[in-house]
Parts: sequence; structure tokens; C-alpha cells
Amino acid sequence: MMSRMKNFLPWIALAGVAVSLAACNNGAAAPGPPAPCGSPPGVSQTVLVYPAPGATGVPDSIGQVIVASNAAISNSGPNTWDIELEDGLGNGFLGNAFAPAPSPLPTPNQQPTFANPVFQTSTFTNVNIPGETLAVVLNNTASSCTPSVQVGTFTTQ
Repeated sequence: MMSRMKNFLPWIALAGVAVSLAACNNGAAAPGPPAPCGSPPGVSQTVLVYPAPGATGVPDSIGQVIVASNAAISNSGPNTWDIELEDGLGNGFLGNAFAPAPSPLPTPNQQPTFANPVFQTSTFTNVNIPGETLAVVLNNTASSCTPSVQVGTFTTQ
């Protein structure tokens, strides 16, 4: 009888550990990935202006990206937006919050097809990305959302 009890002791201990671990979980599911950022509030159209969409041979040291939208993109409060450049390996390079674009716009650029565009720039500091096709994506820096609205691409030298 005593030898049978010794055989069950490890199983009883294991069951106790399993019950303790289950209690720690308290039924809460593991958090999933962040939701997509979507478009900025009040903005239904945003396009890449500079570098021109599809441009090749863009200098590796990118100083700014300019977009045009049908309304100003907020850069204060809970909706602070900028540009994220994404390479083919999943690396993201964040620009600074949107500011008014310079006038005149740098060239070559592509003008939007919608009326009354608002031009805004997101600048980059110390970003050098040679020989990559980069996706230009809107990013809400005040949120943990996943950048999801691609407005164009270009390729560096």
C-alpha cells in the first residue's frame, strides 16, 4: 500500500502545480496584436507627393517625405501622425510629426488629383536606407496601433 502511495505523490504534486498555474491565468486571454491605425480623423484621401510615387534612385539619406491630403492631418493630442518608412524586411523608420510642407515643393513630385490638397511633411534625421523599395505608411504616434494606410512607395539608390 505504501509503495502505491509513493507512486502517486509525483502526480498529486503535478496536479497541484497545474491548478496553481490555472488560477494565475484567471481566464484572461493573451492580448492580441494592436489594431490598424487607419486614416487620420477627417481625412479620406492621402497620397505621396515627394518623393514621387514609384520613384527610383532616391538618395539613401532621406530628409523628408511629403504627402497631400484632403484635410490637414493633426499633429497634436491623441492624434499625432507621421510617416513610417517600411522596408521589405519588416523594419520601420519613423519620421517626425507632420508639419506644413515647404513652398515651393521639392522636385520631382507628383501633384494629387483631388481639389484643394493640404501638403504636409514628415522629416527624418540620420536615416540612411540604401537600395530598398520603401512603403510610405501613415502612423499614429500617440497610439499603439499598427501602421496600415500605405500612401505610396519609392526606391532608394
